[in-house]
Amino acid sequence: MIPFWIGGFILAAVIFTVVVVLASRRENKKLVVERYEIRSPKIPEAFDDFRIVFLTDLHCSEFGEENRELIEMVKKCRPHMILAGGDMLISKEDKSIEVPLKLMHQLAEKYPVYYADGNHELRLMRNEEIFGVRYKEYIHELKEYGVWHMSNETVILEQEGQFIHLTAVDLEPKFYQRFRIPEMKQEDMEQAVGKAFRDRFQILLAHNPNYFETYAQWGADLVLAGHFHGGMVRIPKINRGVISPQFQLFPKYDAGEFHIGNSTMILSRGLGNHSIKLRLFNKPEISCITLKSRRDKTWH
Repeated sequence: MIPFWIGGFILAAVIFTVVVVLASRRENKKLVVERYEIRSPKIPEAFDDFRIVFLTDLHCSEFGEENRELIEMVKKCRPHMILAGGDMLISKEDKSIEVPLKLMHQLAEKYPVYYADGNHELRLMRNEEIFGVRYKEYIHELKEYGVWHMSNETVILEQEGQFIHLTAVDLEPKFYQRFRIPEMKQEDMEQAVGKAFRDRFQILLAHNPNYFETYAQWGADLVLAGHFHGGMVRIPKINRGVISPQFQLFPKYDAGEFHIGNSTMILSRGLGNHSIKLRLFNKPEISCITLKSRRDKTWH
């Protein structure tokens, strides 16, 4: 016969688990908009009040039928451009790619959309022996919809004869290792995407936030990242994420806005999740970013 105290402990553990699961399922659907304002003297006057919606880590999630809730919330941000930061799908053989394709199609009908790969897209690309040509088909469909897919390249964005740069970097598999953070050097960035054009405002789509120091050293003025899902569980009051997908406890970069010198990183909590569908105190995020031109010398 099980002692009373052990039975009580088991019952409490079961109740706690049920409460966590139910709370997480509810939180996974509580989509919110987080607003950020980026000020820099490098932002041309033609890009003053230029609005960017940044979406990342959808992982095939849906908010309303065919993501209508998500699309409506994007519309309220009145964006000039949509940036997708990767991991919009799930790299498993039994997972459909229809949800992110439909979302990108609907967004591209209304806005310019630029799409960078995360580790899930890159896993599809690098493992054709497992996934076949699914990655090629996916990218082909994105391009058919008018989405600009970016892979280790820079696009020059123009407004009224003034310019900013948008770069997307595909990180090597070693930079997604679990339990450790390999060193990334500025040379690694330059080998992948070349040198930054430092006289113009430089946006960098880099899925993994661990290497913000390197991105800043390379020359990124604004880094947009995801991957960490906000730390899955966030601790209220201190507002810290508990664990990253690479099994880092209390990661240095978990979610929100970070600064190194004149570089800013916006790290989205992302929209979905995959293997462990856990979110607590960590609502899915649409990032609405407004660029502000400044003629003075103070950046932050």
